[in-house]
Amino acid sequence: MRISANEKGIERRQKIGKTSTLLGFLFLIAAVVFSFMRLSSALLMQAGFLAAMVLGVALSFIGGYYGERFVGPQAHHVKVREALKRLDHQYVLFQYALPVPHVLLGPEGLTVIVVKSQPGTVTYADGKWQHRQRLKFMRQLAGQESLGVPDEEVQLQVQKLKRFLAGRLPEVDVPVRGVVLFVHPEIQLSLDNPPLPVFPSGRELRAWLRGPGVGKPLPAGVKRQVEEALLGGSTTTEDGE
Repeated sequence: MRISANEKGIERRQKIGKTSTLLGFLFLIAAVVFSFMRLSSALLMQAGFLAAMVLGVALSFIGGYYGERFVGPQAHHVKVREALKRLDHQYVLFQYALPVPHVLLGPEGLTVIVVKSQPGTVTYADGKWQHRQRLKFMRQLAGQESLGVPDEEVQLQVQKLKRFLAGRLPEVDVPVRGVVLFVHPEIQLSLDNPPLPVFPSGRELRAWLRGPGVGKPLPAGVKRQVEEALLGGSTTTEDGE
């Protein structure tokens, strides 16, 4: 598999996550300090405490949001690469290089991969998604993304990519589909006839791409057109496998 990624954009978001987390922690410490200070003006003390607390919470949320997606071994771009390792050179993975974060170009067209990194138990039944997790509210306050409605999120990203393709390749009909990939090692799925493919690990996703997910191959010339249009002059790297 080849990879075309906006590495500078990824590094910038990593820095935002790390810096915001650190600054948020420092402002929260400052809020604690203000709460114990005995200033001549009670109003000044309260204003300092509230300002430090608001900034600390806001920066901690921002740090958690970016940290969950871009920092550490659970970073989305890292986990998607791990999930798709050992795919051959027919595949090109685009990360933060297109209007949607993760897109795989394969023999049959394009696959949008929506990443979910929540731990806990996710269920789907009677058209409804549910997510159960210990300390869920506190983790969401710290920046953890809510589950939302994964199939609607996938459809939004698919439509966004289709509009982009219509501008780049107006005369070419490129199949675009979407899947959901959960990347946290402690995820448990209980899905009753979900509306789209959902995978708890890269092994299942790779097996699907090589089995049930195999579709009618694009003509070689069309696939080449799509790849060139999406690369836009950028280069690809190997996944190391």
